[in-house]
Amino acid sequence: MALCKYSIFLFLFLGKVSASRNLQERTILIHNLSGRRFDIYWIHPQTHEKSNQSPSSVMNGATFALNSFISHAFEAIEVPSARTDSCSGKNGACRSASFAVTESHNQVVNILKKFSVEHHDDVSRARAGANEVTSSCEKIALSFLDSDDNFNEKSAKSVVDEMKECVQQGVAGKIEELNEERNFQASIRTSMGELIEDYTCKDHDLNTTTPIETKNWRGIDGKMRNVQIMVERDYAKIHVVKNFISEDECQAIKDTVGNHLYAATVANESGGSTLSPNRKAKQGSIAVPWHLEGSGNVVTKIGRRIFEYTNHATGYNLDVDGQEDLMIIKYNGRGPDDKEPDRYMPHCDGDCTGLPQKIGNRVATMVLYCDVPEVGGATNFRNSNIHVKPEKGNSIFFSYMGSDKVMDNGFTEHSGCPVIEGQKLIITQWMRYGVDNENPWDSFNTLGVKYTSEEENDEEEEGEEL
Repeated sequence: MALCKYSIFLFLFLGKVSASRNLQERTILIHNLSGRRFDIYWIHPQTHEKSNQSPSSVMNGATFALNSFISHAFEAIEVPSARTDSCSGKNGACRSASFAVTESHNQVVNILKKFSVEHHDDVSRARAGANEVTSSCEKIALSFLDSDDNFNEKSAKSVVDEMKECVQQGVAGKIEELNEERNFQASIRTSMGELIEDYTCKDHDLNTTTPIETKNWRGIDGKMRNVQIMVERDYAKIHVVKNFISEDECQAIKDTVGNHLYAATVANESGGSTLSPNRKAKQGSIAVPWHLEGSGNVVTKIGRRIFEYTNHATGYNLDVDGQEDLMIIKYNGRGPDDKEPDRYMPHCDGDCTGLPQKIGNRVATMVLYCDVPEVGGATNFRNSNIHVKPEKGNSIFFSYMGSDKVMDNGFTEHSGCPVIEGQKLIITQWMRYGVDNENPWDSFNTLGVKYTSEEENDEEEEGEEL
């Protein structure tokens, strides 16, 4: 019971944090080290009018937390003494200190004696760390010069080599410290994700996570679509695109796939695929007939729209040649008493190791909702604290390769919650980087290794009607 309460509290807390996120929002801690009391005023960017942000004066030695946005300007203004009704400045004038919100995170503003300002953030801390390394190396280099009475070209090279080695060792040490901290935080993040996974899936009234930003995107079909940005990082993006597919387009896909549905499989350790209790669903594939694109084929319209959005969101510049077939996946609900409901346990569509991308492997996914269940069927990105409730016609897009061709480190790991009542039918497009007509997707095994002489299994399994 205690664990359940802890899990609920943890989820609600993370949900609150997620809802308040904004790409421009920053939190600043203001430390009063001035020896006097002061009030914090926000300065209007156009009118320069000042608005008091502190409910009560910030006492000497106190810390005031301020939520604001990048570039917003503030002023700490001294409060007159209650006894003398004057301030500490010349002729009793009240001193003040100004500062503005920077783009960096973890900002701390210290208001010092005489109202001077120290402003620290992640950038300034990084510079301080670099200065610490170079200063110690500079001392070593100067001592080397002082000890060499016959300074020449050979001596100069020795000084440069000593300086280079010193800096490399110092920087390596700083990077090691950062990696240790990052790994520690990552372990906490994944541990929390495991705790809230079952809770979020069982809460059928839980709505989609509040996006950090909302944008509009116009496709080649001329339609403007609303895009909810859930995660926007170089290595990991998660977007919900509203009204991505129409009901008629969904029906065209259903008609095309017909009865060719079979038990869904997962990748195995030998590079093939196998049935697994981690994934219970039916699936069938459609090869996009790109040769019919000029005639207005519905399937090609959907496929082109998917790749158009992917390249818009990522800059991958993916081509349709050699890409995977569209996959139609159906999950059936059999009631709350079903011990083995249709679902997909947490997994990554591509590598989520933080390692360089293997050419020809998956880098992005788009999921289109054609049928949504009455109960269940949400998609969880547990390591990113993102929960998406399915809505008919919407799509989820997520990418997992950075601009340096390094893969995501688990932020796009996701799961399909159990379908309890009704039917969930989705269209999924997995997209690969480095494929073409000569090196198509099926020339690679499920471990991302290109086939050499292995024979493919063309055996077809009997399917069922949609």
